[in-house]
Amino acid sequence: MKTTVVGNYPKISSDKKSPNLRNSINAREQKKISSEQLAQVYQETIKRVLNEQEEAGIDIVTDGQIRWDDLVTPLARNIEGFEIGGLIRFFNNNVYYRRPIIKSKLSFKNYSTVQQYQFAQAHSQKPVKVALPGPFTFAKLCLDEHYHDLDKLVSDLAAILREEVAGLEKAGCQFIQLDEPSLCFHPDQVDLALRAIQTLFQGIKAKKILFLYFGPVGKILPKVLNGSVNAVGIDIVSHKENLGTLLTASFNQKELILGCFDARNTKLEKQEEVVRIVGRVSQKVPPQRIILSPSCGLEFLPHESAVKKLQVMAQIAQKIN
Repeated sequence: MKTTVVGNYPKISSDKKSPNLRNSINAREQKKISSEQLAQVYQETIKRVLNEQEEAGIDIVTDGQIRWDDLVTPLARNIEGFEIGGLIRFFNNNVYYRRPIIKSKLSFKNYSTVQQYQFAQAHSQKPVKVALPGPFTFAKLCLDEHYHDLDKLVSDLAAILREEVAGLEKAGCQFIQLDEPSLCFHPDQVDLALRAIQTLFQGIKAKKILFLYFGPVGKILPKVLNGSVNAVGIDIVSHKENLGTLLTASFNQKELILGCFDARNTKLEKQEEVVRIVGRVSQKVPPQRIILSPSCGLEFLPHESAVKKLQVMAQIAQKIN
């Protein structure tokens, strides 16, 4: 049994000796430090995040999306046809993102994650996973002033993300994840989303992962499990009924990323409870195809809480193994 994280990670360390990224960004805006100095702080922060995951015992890590302000803006800036809008709430969380506005037909302009992946993998002993917004969620998080046709918009975003994914695979990335939280709230659009994902991943040899968080999966999971991905991540914390749903599902040969650690609550899970859940799930999915994970990105937590959860998660996996 392995362990992983979803994507983002707390940017500010509780260790006062570590560079403070927020202070450095403010200093750069006030022209107190150079762009090169800020870039150095970003790099040191990413290396710290990678090291903390490795020391905790995580098997498949991410760079913590330290350079990302949110799930979609970093990619939107490298896509022709977008304009970055104002702040809007990110699902039912107390965080906000800058909503991309679609002004004209979208087209790929430049890679957003390839160099970031290469830097992270060069500084990690573990395989680095890259998480991207799925084409359906990307579309739903935008303000469309051009297409007025969701099918066409999702199709164009899938083609653009396909370029990104192909670049990642060429750079050596072995694990590529699409986050599709919006799909949980629009189950009537599951066929559209899965067609786009199939197009996006066509011919890709890297491990193809789809992660569903924040919402219920009951109405979409059967079709998702018949889709083209290798692994499906399910948040069983935000909606308790998701556990019952996956216990009645047929995973065939797919891996299950079990999002059983609450990434939006500082309360630490009890080891015996997690072991009990894994025991129930392993009656449906062999333990070697179960990967323990937080329920969503860890950036919602204070740094100390995030680290502790990862440590306990790895300890549980080790015990089960």
